[in-house]
Amino acid sequence: MAKVLAFVSFVLILLALVCCTVAFSSYWYRVETGDSTLYTKYNEFKVTSDSGSRTYSIPKEFKELNKNTVSIYNASLAFDILAWIVLIIAGVITLLSGFGIIEKIPILGSILPMIGKFILIVAVLCCLLSMFIFLGVQKAAQKDCRNSYNSDNLKDLYCNNDQGAYDFARSADDYYQGPTTSWIAVVIASALTIGACFLNICGGIF
Repeated sequence: MAKVLAFVSFVLILLALVCCTVAFSSYWYRVETGDSTLYTKYNEFKVTSDSGSRTYSIPKEFKELNKNTVSIYNASLAFDILAWIVLIIAGVITLLSGFGIIEKIPILGSILPMIGKFILIVAVLCCLLSMFIFLGVQKAAQKDCRNSYNSDNLKDLYCNNDQGAYDFARSADDYYQGPTTSWIAVVIASALTIGACFLNICGGIF
């Protein structure tokens, strides 16, 4: 039974790895207006419309003016990559356990089971941190907006959230702003990693 659970855990880890890969290779946020959509990730914009799509690297000037927003993207990406690395290690150890090889490895045979049992806790924390940090992306954008004006009146005029401009997700007629592929992938990866973590700790795999 433990071997079966080991392979189930490995599949969950593998699926979580796929999600984390999607997260750091795709876009995190989108703003859709009519037939035009702006996608954003840590280093790139993509604009799509009925006439096609164009991709732009984020210029240095934008990064300097939007330091808080860029920091959110970078932090979420960093924790996603850390989760990806930990998942690879956990996947290898779990697979070795499933095939009954782990106990036969000299010296490490007594250490790896303990690592394999609890290492996914680190992956869970990284996935959750990536997910929850990104929830603050619009608040960071509002802070950047306010930092760009010296006058409090201008800050209140252009950087207020009366119409929900800085809500994490908002939809109206022919308009949507909110998370997209990468953030959704991290949410799924979090759930899958929690499942695998539970199996590794409580399933008698190690």
